[in-house]
Amino acid sequence: MRSAGLDGCRAGWVCVGWDGRKWVTAVFASLEHSLASIVSGARVCIDIPVGLSETGLRACDREARQLLGPRRSSVFAAPPNFAMQERSYLELNSESKRRYGRGISKQAFYLLPKIRETARHLREHLAHCQDWREAHPELCFAALQGGVPMRDSKKTPEGYLQRLALLQVLMGSRAVTELICELDAQAGVAKDDILDAMVCGYVARLDVEKLCALPRGDVERNERGDAMQIWFPSAHE
Repeated sequence: MRSAGLDGCRAGWVCVGWDGRKWVTAVFASLEHSLASIVSGARVCIDIPVGLSETGLRACDREARQLLGPRRSSVFAAPPNFAMQERSYLELNSESKRRYGRGISKQAFYLLPKIRETARHLREHLAHCQDWREAHPELCFAALQGGVPMRDSKKTPEGYLQRLALLQVLMGSRAVTELICELDAQAGVAKDDILDAMVCGYVARLDVEKLCALPRGDVERNERGDAMQIWFPSAHE
């Protein structure tokens, strides 16, 4: 794959990518398995926090919520960096409350294994993954329909069909149908995971000048110098 979108799922990671001729799919048990399928230097948009702040507060998350309005709850509060330690929820939640006066959500805790896996993968395969970028599917969907957030949650039948219809316009009905058929047969891959990977894959293939990032302006970096940005298409795309 010359570009790809990745979304976490129960089976590991669902991937929709472009091989230079057509859209292709894969399900990876781990990011390590993606090395054989995604070429070195490929742009990859991955739906997982990349770079955590010391406190857990990130300007990109705050601005994403502002842009998404009715879909703002889809941007969960990223955990603070100390949560990269493999400790129980009770321990991490208590420590976060002690340090910062607020706990860690269960949603963030359950994503920590994939956040840790992504950080480790990017660190160990720095040259191969030089153009991997954090993306957020809801921001991508909103931007691709003129900056207007989706009306309904992706977990509802109406929300699923809204996102499906947009992807069919962008990628072609036949291609979308084939991709969904391929991935529907995979265990541990939910319907909304497929659409999230698909929109991330579509965005990863866009020319770089058609992309923008949050926060606006200067790049926000954590205490280790890691960029904390969420990438998505320019609203006019």
